[in-house]
Amino acid sequence: MARLKTLASKVWRFLKRPYGWGGVLVLIIIYFVFFSHSAPVAQTLTIERGTITQTVVVTGQVVAAKDVSLSFQQTGNIARIYVKEGDTVRTGAALIAQDGTSLQAQLNQAQASLAAAQANLAILQAGSTPQDIAVAEAEVQTAADTLVSAIKNAYASADDAVHNETDPIFTNPRTNPQLVFSTGDPQLTINVQNERLALENALIGWQAGISALNTASDLGSAAGSAVAVLTQEQNFLTDAASAVNNATPSTVLTQATITSWKTNIAAGRTEVSAAITNVNSAATALAVDQKQLTLKQAPPTQDQVAASEAAVAQAQAQVQVDQAALAKTVIYAPFDALVTNVAPQVGETVTAGEDVMDLIGAQSLQVEAYVPEVDVAKLAVGDESSMTFDALPNETFTGKVITIYPAETVINGVANYKIEVAFDKMDPRFKSGLTANLTIDTLKKENVLILPQYALIENDQGTFAEKMENGKPVQVPVTLGIRDDNGNAEVLSGLQAGDQVENIGLNP
Repeated sequence: MARLKTLASKVWRFLKRPYGWGGVLVLIIIYFVFFSHSAPVAQTLTIERGTITQTVVVTGQVVAAKDVSLSFQQTGNIARIYVKEGDTVRTGAALIAQDGTSLQAQLNQAQASLAAAQANLAILQAGSTPQDIAVAEAEVQTAADTLVSAIKNAYASADDAVHNETDPIFTNPRTNPQLVFSTGDPQLTINVQNERLALENALIGWQAGISALNTASDLGSAAGSAVAVLTQEQNFLTDAASAVNNATPSTVLTQATITSWKTNIAAGRTEVSAAITNVNSAATALAVDQKQLTLKQAPPTQDQVAASEAAVAQAQAQVQVDQAALAKTVIYAPFDALVTNVAPQVGETVTAGEDVMDLIGAQSLQVEAYVPEVDVAKLAVGDESSMTFDALPNETFTGKVITIYPAETVINGVANYKIEVAFDKMDPRFKSGLTANLTIDTLKKENVLILPQYALIENDQGTFAEKMENGKPVQVPVTLGIRDDNGNAEVLSGLQAGDQVENIGLNP
């Protein structure tokens, strides 16, 4: 009040001056500024107990609580697209499919292999019936007859190849074979002549065995002997062909004769090769049938059962692999969602891992915000928040902090920490991308001493208040706790309830 009286005195003296005619206007302004209020501002404040809430204020954005980009696990052509952008889909709904024709064929084959393996196991476990054994015995007999015929036919081919196709190039071919022409290679000549004589003896021995050959004989040994003679003859024919190739036409040996020898020897080599193949094939078939007969005649061993069971398990695993691969040709909605992007078109080839569709949770939105490092320590999961939206003026919504990310995100060179706030109640007007203004209650204290911050003095020496003692202000140090966004501070020490402090905020 003293300040006001001094100011009024100065104004009055000013009005006495020649230019004081404007003082009236000044007095009017002073009146409206200082005296026209309905109630005077208190000069002192009373320390009272109450409730104070510490808050953190940040700006965030509405985002989908669930969002996903979908892709196929294998490369393929798009066969069908069941949805379009903007569609809302339920969990498990088919969204997009690749062409699975080839995978279906693989699955069919795998299922057929599994059925065969299971059948073989069942047969093995059941054992052979007398009818099965009889059939196996008949197959062995047939195979034995075939091998006997193959050996006899092989002898006939061998005999023809030597006696009819090569004898014309020798004199005395069966007793003392001598080439009727010069080869120009003495060693080759000796080899061919010796091989022809040795082969004659081999054929004689083979013929003796042929006459007694039947299905009761040791056909495996007979087949081995036959192939041995045929191989010996094959080597002889190779050297004979080399000798004839070195023959030179003369007055007693025409080119036509040489050509006919070459043709005959080539035919003989073909006969012998075919005979070796036939004997080996017939011997192999007989061995297989004999093994099958042995298996049918004997009960299955544990190893056989285990092997058959393993074959079944392997076939089952292949079926599961193919089923899984076929299932992956269709992508299903993992949750109730809104389709926000469909990338490919039907017929287009997409590679494994390539994004083909984007979804966001249809009924699951939340607010995402970034809190400065100076405030993040104040936050805790579960803190309540009030929210306003630029798009929804004059309305306030509530929610709770559900996530505080531990790693920082640097924005404009400043460390911030991402938080997520869930709505207490969804509103159909909420849309992804809306700007949200968050006021998060981080700490609430009740029945504590509260003092407006404008009644405090804060400087390098500390924090003080002007406490009224005997009608005079005395500066006392105070310790503060939390502060709220309304300009209030919690007083921890230095003042008590009912104390009067000067309202320093009134000082100019």
